[in-house]
Amino acid sequence: MSTTPGLRMKTRQAVTEALADTALELFDTAGFDQVTVADIVAAAGISQRSFFRYFSNKEDVVFGDRIPSAEEVRDELLRHLDDVPAWDALRASFRTAALQMDDDKGRWKRATRVICHTPGLRARYLEKHLAWTDALVPEIVSRMASGGPEAELRAHTMINTALGCFDVALMRWSDSGTDLPLAALVDDVFGFVQFPRS
Repeated sequence: MSTTPGLRMKTRQAVTEALADTALELFDTAGFDQVTVADIVAAAGISQRSFFRYFSNKEDVVFGDRIPSAEEVRDELLRHLDDVPAWDALRASFRTAALQMDDDKGRWKRATRVICHTPGLRARYLEKHLAWTDALVPEIVSRMASGGPEAELRAHTMINTALGCFDVALMRWSDSGTDLPLAALVDDVFGFVQFPRS
């Protein structure tokens, strides 16, 4: 009796997650730059060849498919943008991401700590911010009453402020011993900022 493709996929996903958990624990404890692939495979009890079946490098262990694409972030924003002002739509979008992260908080907290404390990974994460901004600006500008350069500048300011708020909430959530959900922290931090309705 052969294994079905669906079962093989589930098995692959389970192995990928277990391997990522082992690596993230090492990165979180010893530091990303100090841990080698050899260290990871020794801790996981597999060969380096097996490791590279699942990940192309150490960075992929941390990021994997965890960080949403620009298209996914834009689609989430569009779910809210017709119902509420732009700033509230951004808040709702990042709150949705926070709720998803709260559902798997152990893995997400660890991955976030590793990213925040490793300059190279932090730079790669900030590159994602640039891609998100490029995808979100036109959507927000198109809904502003006034157009032109001022609307684009306003949209950039709003989006980058939202990203900053999300990062503040993420860092507090991942580095502290708080049991407060990330979604609640996102609500708190976004609540400190007000944009006039446009």
